[in-house]
Parts: sequence; C-alpha cells; structure tokens
Amino acid sequence: MTPSTRGYSRRIDLGKIALHVTQYDGNGPRLLLLHGIGSNSEGWNPVIDDLALTFSPVTVDLRGHGRSDKPESGYLYTDYVSDIEGLLTVLDWKNPLIIGHSLGGIIALWWATRYPDRARALVAEESALRSGEDFRPAFDGWLRLNALPYEELVAYYAAEYPEWSRDMVESRARAMTSTRRGVFEELREDSLANHGKDRISELEGIASPVLLVHGDYQTGGMVHPEDIEALPRRLPDARTIRIPGGGHTLHRTAREEFLAAAVPFLRAHA
Repeated sequence: MTPSTRGYSRRIDLGKIALHVTQYDGNGPRLLLLHGIGSNSEGWNPVIDDLALTFSPVTVDLRGHGRSDKPESGYLYTDYVSDIEGLLTVLDWKNPLIIGHSLGGIIALWWATRYPDRARALVAEESALRSGEDFRPAFDGWLRLNALPYEELVAYYAAEYPEWSRDMVESRARAMTSTRRGVFEELREDSLANHGKDRISELEGIASPVLLVHGDYQTGGMVHPEDIEALPRRLPDARTIRIPGGGHTLHRTAREEFLAAAVPFLRAHA
C-alpha cells in the first residue's frame, strides 16, 4: 500500500550518522512516526493518508534500518534517543507529537525520560515495558528471519500471513532483510541482561501526556498485563487503551481501531 499523500524524502546528516526522513503534506501539526524493530518507515504506509487528514506526518528510518546509515555497532536505546534528539534539533522541532510502534514507542518513552515535558503527547503502540527472558523467543525469531534470503522471506510471510497483500509481504521482507543484524543482537543482549528489572520506574519522571495502545497478550500482543495496569498508576499523565483481540502491529491489522484511539488523543494535545 503506497500512500496517496505526497511525501518528500531526504537524508539528514546528524554528524556521526545520517537518517532517511520523509515529510508528508498534511492538514495540521507535524507528527513524528517511529517504526518498530526490523521495520522501516514504509511500515506506516497503511495509516499515512488517514493521519495526514489531521497532521503532517514525518517518518524516519531508524539507524540500522531501511535507507538510514547502518554502523557496525550502536543499537541500544540511548543511541536511538540521541538520534531522535539530533533530528528534532535539525528540524527545529521543540515540542513534538510522536507515535512509536514497538521499539519506536520505547525510544519515544526513553527520549521523554531525558526531556520529561517537551513532547506535546506520545502514543506508544504495543511497546513492551519490561525486559528479560520473556522476549528471548522473539529476538531469536527475528534473528532467524533476518538471516533468510529475500525470496525465502517473501515465501515465509506469504504463508504465515495469508491475509496480507503481495505488496505488504514484499515490503515486510525488504525491511527485515535490510536491517543490520546488530540491531537484534545488541538489544537482545541488553534485554536479557536486564531480566526482572523494573523498567517502568525509569519512566516515572515523564510529565508529557502518554497513551499506550495495546492488544491482547493471548493474541500476539507484547505488553504484559501487569504493565498495562501499572503504567497509568505510576506516570502522572498516562492512560491505556485496549484493542480487543489485537496483535502486535495494530496500525496495520486493526487500523480503524488504532486510529480511533490515537488520533483524538493527539488532537486533544496538539
């Protein structure tokens, strides 16, 4: 699915790294979109046109992904946070609205721990709020897929997700095969090293409004039920919205429900 909204792509040099960024025409304030691990900015294609009705979307390929630089190392949360702050500086964007999916949402939250009240609002879509052994199978699975040749990965996604269009299958395969392997390896090691750590405690200083949109653990969601309950209790301005039966990529598989949750929240703070 290719958006009909016009986008303008360029590489933005941050000094130590350059990121591929696309700025779309829209009808409102800029909205930064941060994709998940093993994806790229094309992963937002299903919702760009919808979001452009209210906002002016800006997508970025995170380091190690898509058409951004892929250094040999440097794939921990702090590296991504530094990139996002550098990007916002170059774009002269002081108080952003942000949606982050999975890893993208974690990056947005970690950025907000460094700049607690700068964001107008943050939406974290299916962003896991803990580390450890629970995620070992996910990382091992991503590493296996990342090692497959493109054609084999296309066949895998087509068989695994028969409801996906051919365009979606090919886009997902391109994203995964073009992701630097260190992206998965470094975050896997970091996650396992922090098994059992209270990660929500690291977020408690965030003052910006936060919305966690999540699916169900039993149907592929990756946010632990205990963390869903804890987040609004421990952050001063956080809330959660559940999409019943939702999996991990809600903006693609439950597009209308995701937009119905995220857009009014962002609009209220824009």
